[in-house]
Parts: sequence; structure tokens; C-alpha cells
Amino acid sequence: MTPKRTVVVAVAIAVGVVASVLSYVFLNDAQQRAFHNAKMVPAYVIAKPVPRTLSAAIAISDGYIVQKKVPNEFLPPSAVTNLAALKNTEAVAPFSTGQVLVSSMFVSPTAAANTFSGQIPPGDVAVTVSVDQVHGVAGLAVPGDKVDILISEGATESFMLQNVPIMAIGQSTAASSSSNATTTASTGTSNLYTFSVKPADAQRIALAQQQNLGIYLILVPPGSPVVSVPGADLGSILNGPQSAS
Repeated sequence: MTPKRTVVVAVAIAVGVVASVLSYVFLNDAQQRAFHNAKMVPAYVIAKPVPRTLSAAIAISDGYIVQKKVPNEFLPPSAVTNLAALKNTEAVAPFSTGQVLVSSMFVSPTAAANTFSGQIPPGDVAVTVSVDQVHGVAGLAVPGDKVDILISEGATESFMLQNVPIMAIGQSTAASSSSNATTTASTGTSNLYTFSVKPADAQRIALAQQQNLGIYLILVPPGSPVVSVPGADLGSILNGPQSAS
């Protein structure tokens, strides 16, 4: 397999590998009630833990995948709408109960051998969040950039993590962006940002997304130092330091 083709295959399954920490999880009645005003649409959802390399045929026949109603605004663009599209595929990674089924979760056995996980630095894991363009720096960030992550909790905005490397935006990675100029220009059209972080930080990011804490991504320049920044609240909006002109 040529290097170019290997990159394309790895990119094609990127979202599937990191999907185990996506926030499309609907595990209990309380969460369902929280979406009572949302437009609900049918989607296929993981009903019980799927092990890596499980064939799609078994996953479908043995009840690993079921159809449920989910809020339309949380339905991924690549959500599977026809299970026939999974013919002769297998799970590219383990997947947890409650995840919406997307096309890149199940791939051909050949493609599964070229995983996105090989690009994750030792000791880190990959985690994906979904943010709109307002919260995602207007889509100006590209894979390889670093961002600070802000979260809103009540009336307070605080820095949760700083200098977090972006591994991928949508299914575009730093490697694919550098080899294809048109890919770089289009990464901002996706609302899925995949980061490389320590496992404990991945837990914090996933929880913040699931609890709708209002994640903001702040694009930082290369070499930006990690500094202590106090949280901002309604009482400090006009009392903070002035930006340098």
C-alpha cells in the first residue's frame, strides 16, 4: 500500500476510532426528558459493547445495534441510515453502549489494519468534541494547531486545558491536510474536533461535553505558554486586565 493510500485509509476511519468518547450518549430517561423540545429522528445506536473486529453481520443479528430516536441536532452527518452499507465490514475499535452508529465505525478488514490510533502520542488518547463555528474559532483552526479549552459553568467561564493539540477536524488530519491543499481549506466545515490528551483529561472533556457546559475553543499561537488564568464571571466582566493594543 502506498504512503498516500495509507493516509487516506487512516483518515477514513479516524472518526470511528475516536467515536468511543463522542458525546452522542442517551443512557437514561432523565437525558431523554432533557431533549423533550428537540426534534427526534431515527438513528442506529450501539445497544451493548461492541468488541474490536466484531463483524457487522453479527452486530446486527445479535442485537449490538438497535434503532432509537435521537435529537436531530446531535445526529452526526455520517450517521448510518442503511445497515446494508455495513456488509462485509468489522468494528475498527471497541465501541460503548449509547453511541450513534457512524459509517467509519465499521470498515473492511483491510482498512481496519491501518488505524488512526498509530498517530496518537504514547501515553495520550484521542477524544472528540462537537462545537459550532462560534465555539470553534469560526473554523479557522486546522489539524496541527493548538487550542485552549474554556468551559461555561453557570455564570462562570474558566480555562479547563491549555495548549491542546488538534489531531483532526472531521476526518482531516495534519498529514492529509499537508498533502492536499484543498483539504486544509475545507477542514473548518466540520464541527468535530479530535484532540490528543492524557486519559484523565479525556474524561473531563467528555463529561463537560455530555453535561452541556458550553465548550469554547481558543486558538493559540505556536509556543504559547501555559499560564494561570482566573475564571471570569458576571462581576468581573468589566474589571479584568485590558487587552494589549
